[in-house]
Amino acid sequence: MAKTREFEARPARRLFTQAICSLALVCGLLAVHAYIVPVQAQKIDSTRKALYKVAPHYPQDLKKNGIGGVVRLAIVINARGSVEKVSPIGGNAALVDAATLAVKQWKYVPADSSTSTEVQFDFLPDQK
Repeated sequence: MAKTREFEARPARRLFTQAICSLALVCGLLAVHAYIVPVQAQKIDSTRKALYKVAPHYPQDLKKNGIGGVVRLAIVINARGSVEKVSPIGGNAALVDAATLAVKQWKYVPADSSTSTEVQFDFLPDQK
């Protein structure tokens, strides 16, 4: 009876080992793929002039409970001056959402190509 159980356990172990090896292989390929895939070149430019900015709405429940913090966003501005992409770098999720909604409405001076920059918002619950 012991041999039967041992025999039944071997295929399960083999399957588990194969699954782990496959996962490691896929992760390795993804890591290599990240280095091989060409990245679209974009200037990092914090000097592009903003024509229109909207201040983020501070969620009232967070402000009332003294929850604040710093939100950092990476933004891509297309050639026409519209914010094309917003990626959070850090901050409280609810504050990131508020900042993202505001930044998506910003307009910049048109340029020859897309540019990237980072913006930071300080949500201070003690200030009015």
